[in-house]
Amino acid sequence: MARRVISVLVFAIVIGVHCQNATEAPKADDTWKETGICRKCICKDDKVNCLDQGIVEYFKKEEWANLKPMKPATIDLSDNLIRNVTVMAELPVKVLNLSRCSIEFIENASFKDLQQMQVLDLSHNRLTTEKLSPHAFEGRYAPEEYEPLASMRTLNLAYNELHSLNQDLFEHMPELTELDLSGNPLTTIDHVTVIAISSLPMLKILRMRSCGFSDIPDKFLHTPRFLERLDISDNKLNAVPQELKETKNLIYLNLNQNPIKLLDELSEDFPGFPQLRKLRELHMCNMKQLTRIGPGALAGLQNIQSLHISFNPKLHTIDPRALARPDDIGENYDWPLVKELYLQSNNLTEIDSRLLSRWDLLDAIDVSNNPYLCDCSTQWMVDMLVPVVEHKAVNASQKMVCEEPIEMKGYTMKHLHDIHRTMRCVDKYGNRPEKDGAILLGTLIGVLLAVPIMFSLMLLWRNGYFAWMGLRGPVDVSRAFYKRAPNDDNYI
Repeated sequence: MARRVISVLVFAIVIGVHCQNATEAPKADDTWKETGICRKCICKDDKVNCLDQGIVEYFKKEEWANLKPMKPATIDLSDNLIRNVTVMAELPVKVLNLSRCSIEFIENASFKDLQQMQVLDLSHNRLTTEKLSPHAFEGRYAPEEYEPLASMRTLNLAYNELHSLNQDLFEHMPELTELDLSGNPLTTIDHVTVIAISSLPMLKILRMRSCGFSDIPDKFLHTPRFLERLDISDNKLNAVPQELKETKNLIYLNLNQNPIKLLDELSEDFPGFPQLRKLRELHMCNMKQLTRIGPGALAGLQNIQSLHISFNPKLHTIDPRALARPDDIGENYDWPLVKELYLQSNNLTEIDSRLLSRWDLLDAIDVSNNPYLCDCSTQWMVDMLVPVVEHKAVNASQKMVCEEPIEMKGYTMKHLHDIHRTMRCVDKYGNRPEKDGAILLGTLIGVLLAVPIMFSLMLLWRNGYFAWMGLRGPVDVSRAFYKRAPNDDNYI
């Protein structure tokens, strides 16, 4: 009996000690919650959220080191007032957000111990070409070995004050696949900037929106052989850059908001697209100067699937063979199998049925808000295109509205389809027969009014009422030429 009591007591003591250790262990692991960083920020799970906390000074290395037990994967320091970035401690951080912080300077090797960092966001700061040094992105270095930031995949430098790039800026990020330079005043892509971009052989995504450049120099896109997505929208390009031919693997291209006036395969000043065999998605929207897309201008896009050409207020013509690619002889043509077509809010009076080879294979289509001419040339749109549009979305064709001729103005193509309307052909010389009645009526009224007016004027003239104007009537003229015979009896 005594042995049983002793055994029970020993077991209870062991259990008590184990439970005490179990409750005390988490306390030791939670000490990071009381550190300076977590007092100012929200530290939860594997994320440190310091968004918009009025932080002025960057945290010191020792403060970062206190977060090691937490093992943070994401640190968000955006929207603060930090001017200088200093060296951080070794942490398993994968995403570091330093955007909108007014940063002007980054200390050398600030991120060298963030060997797992994949995404670094430095956008919307005050970094300049002179102050952004390649040494800022140095990795670990020792006499016997050199470790770059090998995990880095995405670098966002958008909306800073970079007018050029140091040619060695990315030498410590050899595996970088995504780079955003949008909003920097790169008005001229100079030689050193070309070298910097060319040093990124693994680059897949490049964004250079709103940089102010008017052309793309030769060899700029030669080295990034794996480039898949390119955004050069809202710049000053007045023609399609022929340097695009170097992008052998490009699948997405954004040319929105560039002052390109027209695309013509035969024009030297405004050429069409070079061969981009893998391009699947093209954006050419909000282009205020674009007026016409000529034959063969898009023929180099032989595998295009998604075509966005919308909100171009002057675009009045897309040639029916804009996408057609002729064979070697030039007798037969091939068209790409487009899956998405967006042509809304342009100045198109018609869409030619020959623009695509298979309208029925479209997965999405929007051709609304264009000033359509509803005549026999657009009869196919009423008969064939309206059902295609309606099949994708009910009542989607309600915004396909007739602008001309005048008697069709305001009618929707859906309504014309529903009533099986057959539209007449407009005069080949551009005349409008619907105006003939008004013209004839006006002419008849004019003639009826002109006859009595002219008759009255003739009567007044004959009676000399216009003599004061120097216009003699027939009576006055006869008197002027009349002479009385002389009173001479010998006059013969």
